[in-house]
Amino acid sequence: MASSTSCLNLFVFSFLSVLLTTKSQISESVNGVVFPVTRDLSTGQYVAEIRLGDSSEPVKLVVDLSGQLLWLDCSSGHLSTSRSLISGSSSGCLKAKVGNDRASSRRDQNTDCDLLAKNGAVGITARGELATDVLSLGSVSSQGTVDLLFACAPTFLLRGLASGAQGVMGLSKAQISLPSQLAAETNEPRRLTVYLSPSNGVLSTSSVEEVFGTAAARSLVYTPLSTSSSGGYLINVKSIRVNGEKLAAKGPLSAELSTLVPYTTLESSLYAVFAEGYVKAATNAKSVAPVAPFGLCFTSTSSAEVEFPAVELALQSEMVRWRIQGKNLLVDVGGGVQCLGIVDGGSNRVSPITMGGLQLEGFVLDFDLGNSMMGFGQRNSFRPEAL
Repeated sequence: MASSTSCLNLFVFSFLSVLLTTKSQISESVNGVVFPVTRDLSTGQYVAEIRLGDSSEPVKLVVDLSGQLLWLDCSSGHLSTSRSLISGSSSGCLKAKVGNDRASSRRDQNTDCDLLAKNGAVGITARGELATDVLSLGSVSSQGTVDLLFACAPTFLLRGLASGAQGVMGLSKAQISLPSQLAAETNEPRRLTVYLSPSNGVLSTSSVEEVFGTAAARSLVYTPLSTSSSGGYLINVKSIRVNGEKLAAKGPLSAELSTLVPYTTLESSLYAVFAEGYVKAATNAKSVAPVAPFGLCFTSTSSAEVEFPAVELALQSEMVRWRIQGKNLLVDVGGGVQCLGIVDGGSNRVSPITMGGLQLEGFVLDFDLGNSMMGFGQRNSFRPEAL
C-alpha cells in the first residue's frame, strides 16, 4: 500500500517537472492533450507551445482566455507545406464567422475568408485570413493529428506580445477557439484545464482528472461561470474580505479571469475601499511610497517576517471563497519593500474586477464549458489517494 501511494504521489506532484524536460514537445507524461506553458518575465504574459504543420520547431503563442480564435503571423518562421487558406464559401468560414466581426465584406464568396484577429494585450485588431494546418497531438494513450483552423494575421499585430511569440491562442467559448475545435474533433465535452506557473505550467483540453488525477479533481471547488460580451470568462463575487473582515463594497460584483493582465485590477472606487481596508488590517507592516504600477507597498515594522493579511473573494455564497495570500498576493520590489499585486484599474472598466496572472498562478482551473462551471484549487493542497 505504501509503495502504491508513493507511486501516485510521484505521478501527481512530479509530472510538471517531466513536462519541463520536454517543453519543446507536447507532453506525453500525462493523459489527455497537454501543452506546456511558461511565463514571459518582461511582459508577464503566458506562452504556450504547439506543434503545427511540418515544422520541427514548436509555435509559441500568447495565451488569451478571452480570445475568439487562434491567430499567428504566417509570414515569419517556417512556411509549412501543409498549410492552406480557407475560401469564403466553405463551411469552415461560415463556422468561423459566428460571433466574429469581419474586417471586410467581400461580394465574391470564392475569395479567402476574412476574420478580425485581436491582440488583447494592447487592444489592437487587424484583418486575418482563415487558414488550416495539421496540429500534432500527443498523450499517454494515443498519438494523432487534427486539422486546426486559425487566422494568418499581419506582423504588426504582434506588437506588445512576449518576445518570440508568433501569435495568440484564443481559449474562449467561440466556435473556432482551441477548446471548441478540439472538442468537436474528439467528440469530447468542451473543457479547458489551466495551471499557470512561471516555468512549468500546462494547458489542456482534457479534464482535470485526466491530467492531474482523481485526487486533484475531487479537491476542486466549483462556481458558476459566465462570459462577457467580449468573450471573457466571468465569475460572481458577493463580497471581498481582508483578514476575514468583509469590506464595505457594493455587490454583487463580477470578476473576469485574464492571462493578459499580470496583476488583479479593481475599478477605482472599489480599489479605494479595498486599499483603506487593507492598510487598516496590515498592522505589522509600515506603508511606504508606492512603486509603480502598485498602489500599496509596505516594509516590516520589526526584524521578524511580516505575515500579511490574506484577501478572500466570496463567490456564489459566503461559504465559497477564493483565498489569495503569500506569493499570490505580494511582489518583492527590492530594498525590503513588498507591494500588493492588486492595483487600481481606473474608472471605465467593463468588469469591476479582473483577476490577473499572479493571482491565478499555482491554482488548477477547470473550465467546464458545457455546464458553465469553473473549478479551482491550489495544486499544493492535493492529497494523493491510496490505491
